Amino acid sequence: MKRAIVLAISVILALGVAAPIAAGQNQSHSNILKELAAQWWNWAVLEPSPLVGDYGVDDPQCKGEFVEGVFFLSGTTGGDATRTCTVPADTALFFPVVAAVCSEAPTVPTDGGFTGDPEPYGKCAKELVDSGLMDGDPYATLDGEDLTIRRIGSKPFMWTFTEESTVVPSVPVGSYDAETYGLWVYLPQGLKPREDPYTVQFGGVFGIDTTYTLFAV
Repeated sequence: MKRAIVLAISVILALGVAAPIAAGQNQSHSNILKELAAQWWNWAVLEPSPLVGDYGVDDPQCKGEFVEGVFFLSGTTGGDATRTCTVPADTALFFPVVAAVCSEAPTVPTDGGFTGDPEPYGKCAKELVDSGLMDGDPYATLDGEDLTIRRIGSKPFMWTFTEESTVVPSVPVGSYDAETYGLWVYLPQGLKPREDPYTVQFGGVFGIDTTYTLFAV
């Protein structure tokens, strides 16, 4: 069975320790976004997974500060989602509208053999996203205003499962070669502090839509 996760939402990390991506690092803007896309997938499979269901400000899924100086948001693997979270003001936001990951990680438990996606993983992920876009109309808005959506493909990275995952329950704890590709939104300046909440909405692919009410403090 082919192993791939496609998320209409629209790391290089071991033992759950966040790897900082500071603005002053000697990396190009493009490389930073590629790295963020990879880091996002390791955040997404933490438990409880931010991909699952509705949640509010007191729920751990709202803790998107996985990478220093950046706050992650998530969509869902199926169905619509409505979330309310508090985010640090003036902190970059990063999230996928639709994304796929392909990996050597096994699809289902097997008696022998180790099944995963076909290589190259980047090509596999891009083909999955492109197939979804044939019947979708991706969008991302902030308070009703369109946001810039970027196509981003990661470099090869290690997809790390530090505990049994409810999102990918067949994958044993460990690290696996992987690549991701998708349509992503990056707001480098984040949200200015204000009393009224912001509304971020994104989706339009695979019939999945996500709405965040965000308090910037």
